[in-house]
Amino acid sequence: MIALAGISEIQTRRQGYSHGSMAIDAAIRGESIALCRSVLISEYLAAVRIVELFPEYQLDVEHGYDLVFAIGNDAHPKVQAVRLRIANELA
Repeated sequence: MIALAGISEIQTRRQGYSHGSMAIDAAIRGESIALCRSVLISEYLAAVRIVELFPEYQLDVEHGYDLVFAIGNDAHPKVQAVRLRIANELA
């Protein structure tokens, strides 16, 4: 999604996970924003444990991804910075 939006670089504190489930767990705990396969997070979205960063943008793909973060972190400055950066690139 980020590449499709034309974003070439996002500066972050680089923290990577070897398994998708670790990224999802970190997002649920409010430690990160995660780019995840939709099929892996549908249960968490339905239970409102995480929310989509850009619910207004949906890619028409067979196997999609969602950019998600923990409930209640929408006002966090880093979440707002990522959202603004990507939104500006999509505009």
